[in-house]
This record gives sequence, structure tokens and C-alpha cells, in this order.
Amino acid sequence: MAENQFIKGAESVSRQEIKRYGYTLAFEISPDEVECHCFYEPATTGGAPLTGAELQTHLAQFKIKEGIIPESAASLLNCAASAKSVNGLLLARGIPMVPGEDGQIVMSVTDDLEKTDSDIKTDGTVDFRHVQSFLNVDAGVLVATVRPPGPGTPGKTVTGKIIPPQPGIPVKLELGPNVRLDDGRDVVSVLAGRVCCRGNAISVEDVYEIDGDVDFKVGNISFKGYVEIKGDVLDGFFIKATKGIKIQGNIGVCSIESDGDITFCGMSGQGTGSIRCGGTIYANFIYEALVECACDIKAEVEIRNSHIKCLGAIYVNKGGLSGGESFALAGIECGVLGTVTSLRTRVVAGVHYGDLEELNSLFNELKVLVAEFSAAAKGTVDMKAFSAKRANITERTHEVRSRTHAECNPKVNVKKMLYEGVNITLGMIGENIAEERKGPVSIIENTIEGGFRFLGMTPLSFKAGMIEDTFIQQHLLEQQKNRSSLQEDGA
Repeated sequence: MAENQFIKGAESVSRQEIKRYGYTLAFEISPDEVECHCFYEPATTGGAPLTGAELQTHLAQFKIKEGIIPESAASLLNCAASAKSVNGLLLARGIPMVPGEDGQIVMSVTDDLEKTDSDIKTDGTVDFRHVQSFLNVDAGVLVATVRPPGPGTPGKTVTGKIIPPQPGIPVKLELGPNVRLDDGRDVVSVLAGRVCCRGNAISVEDVYEIDGDVDFKVGNISFKGYVEIKGDVLDGFFIKATKGIKIQGNIGVCSIESDGDITFCGMSGQGTGSIRCGGTIYANFIYEALVECACDIKAEVEIRNSHIKCLGAIYVNKGGLSGGESFALAGIECGVLGTVTSLRTRVVAGVHYGDLEELNSLFNELKVLVAEFSAAAKGTVDMKAFSAKRANITERTHEVRSRTHAECNPKVNVKKMLYEGVNITLGMIGENIAEERKGPVSIIENTIEGGFRFLGMTPLSFKAGMIEDTFIQQHLLEQQKNRSSLQEDGA
């Protein structure tokens, strides 16, 4: 080790004292040798006071040369000339060593809700439902960075020795499940989920459990994973989870979204509560809700006064489907359809609601185009441009109408009772039920005679098209037999 490097010794002050006929002078150097204080006592028996030259000599004698404070030296000499005592005057100050910063874990992700919503609404009120405290990540995302400890800055003692810097303490990172360490410093997620930090341990979990209700204590939830709630979801809250949602209790006037399956006891949406599901919905009952589902909807007891858009099938096992509108591409099956009070109930089977909405939009677009053409002054309309626009709308309409979907099944099954007043649409054919019918019954389109066929109930897995093909083949055989009979009679 270099001779001019400071080596920390005992935790005690070093005192150097000079006695002369006219005064006593002492230097006290702090244990780290960064500060030097002086003490001066004039003699009572006479003699010459301390001079500047003597002070320089004494400082050189004890190798005190760094950071001497000129104002303090002048003050000491003035006191000596005035025969005044000096007690603990800071005479010299070196450069303290600055320890290095300790290693840190720096998070690299933010709150999803914080990025999309503001706690402060436009009317100045505060949204107390935004209390989410966890962080979402996708797979392969940088979760955190391990910052190494700083080296520190060296110091210098009043005697000119170098004080070696004290480096910071490295952080002891603990890697939990579903994360990896790249390049010795980058913590990267292996799958989508929420970041969990417990001390210096970091992990990513794709399941978020709530042991109770979703209320103001829990707040809105936006989670890249699977959410399980062991209580209810109170009115006014928003839940979004990419991998699925399971709610053991009931849902109020809320917004529920997931790319996976959604399971819950029941929902009372009061006309504004909504569900958007990329998988299958499992429930006991759904009341007055707006539901959009990419797969099947399976309700055990009842669906009432709801607006349903489903690209799978709608099943109501025990109870009824009544009120509102229900679109199901793969068919509808329920215990009871409609109500004895003739509550307006409309069901549409075998229709892709997205195609229907697109057709309605194209029809409105054509209607506006024709209205503008009719309202324009004669000779001000470019007929070629008008014709081109109309042809484009017609072409797009034909493209939508020509689409086919493998899941398409224009079929309605009723197990117990079909009440009058229900409006049923199968594909492009619609009809109001004029009188109630007891089930079990399957309803499909009668492509031969028009209207509907009411048949003994078969599962939705037996598609309407397959059943109707059998009737068509039978009809063709009968026609062939009739022609043969006519030919024989003519002979």
C-alpha cells in the first residue's frame, strides 16, 4: 500500500502540543484525519505571542498541509496578538471520502391503469376506484435492472494522505419463478403476469387472487394473467384479465373483460353492465347485461333482458331465455323461450353479428350516398364518381353476404316451453311465434316450403343444415317417384 495512503486506526483524536515561553499551542486531528482543530492559551508570565512564521513551522512539523483555512489562521494569530485563548477552532479541513452508492434494483415497468386512465376526471372529481398497486408485464419484457454499486470518491487528509473510497454494497438479487437474468443485470419476464417484489426477490405470477369482494379497497383491476375473486364485484368497477376470470360471487353494474373464459355466479347489469369474453362464459344467471362472447355462453338458470352477441352457442340449461336480443352463430338451446306475459324476446341463430353490423353500416352508407345525390342540384354531380362509389358499396356488401362460417347453425332448441310473441330469426328468415308450443322441440328453416320446421329436439351438434339436407333429399326422391308414376300412367 502506498505510503501516502490513509489507513484508518483507532477511533481516537490525535493531539499534538507545543509549549513555548509565551504560549501553549495544540493541534487535534480527528480519527479520520479530515479535520484539524487548534487550541491556544497565552502564558500568564509574559513572553512573545504566536507569530505567523511560527504557525507555519508548527504546521509543517506535524505535516498539516491540506485544506488550511486562511480565515481561521488569521483569527488564531489575532487572538494570539490580543492575548486571548482559542478553544477548538477549525484550522484545516481535508476532503472527506464519499462512499459509493449501494447496488439497487430499478423497476422498468409501470401500472397499466396509470398509463390509460387518470385519477382526476374531467369534472374535477377523483376516481377512488383506481387503487391497483401491481405491475403488469408481457413475456420477454424487461422487468428491472440491477444497478451495480458505485466505487465511491477518494478523500484526502489534512496531512495529505489519500483516503481510499469505500465502494457500495452489491444488491443481493433473488430470482423467483418466471423471470430470468440476462447479461448479469437485466431481469426479464418469461411469461405474462404481474411483477411480485418481496424484498430483493422478483418473480412474475400469472394468477391474481382476491380473498373477498372487489370494492374500493381493491379497486379496478387490469391484469395480464388469470384473476380469481372469492367474493362479489360491486357496482362501478372494471376488471380486465388476459387469461381468464373466475368470480365466486355475483357481478353488479360493472365492466368485465377477458381474452379467456369468464366464470361467475350471476350478473345484474341494470342495462349498462357489460361482459366481453374471448372464451366461454359460465354463469348461473345473467340479468340486464350487454354481453359479447367469442365462444359459447352457458347459463345454468336464466338469461333475462340482456343483449347477447355470441359467436358460439347459447345454452340455458334449466330456466329460460327471455327479453332482450340474443345473437348466436352456433345456435340457441334453452329450457323456456319467452315469457307467459309476452315480454319482447328476439333470438337470432346462425348469424354472425359482426357481419350483420357491417351490412347495416354499408346500407346506411348507401342510403347517405343516394340522399346526397338526390339533394344535389342538377348537373353538379359527377355521375362517374357516384357510380363508382355505389359499385364499391355493392361489391363490399356482396363480399359480406358471401362469407361462410364453419360454426354457423341456424337452429333453436326449446326443452320445455316456447311462448307466443317470441321473434325467431334463423339465418335470413324471421318469424313471430303465434302460439305457444310445448317442448322438447328443435326449430330450423324449412327451405322447401318456407317458414320454419318444428321437429323433435336433437342436440345442437346435429346442425340445421345436415337435418334440412335430409328433408331435401327425401323431397327429391318423392319428386322422382311422382315423375316415374306419371310416366308409367302415360304409357
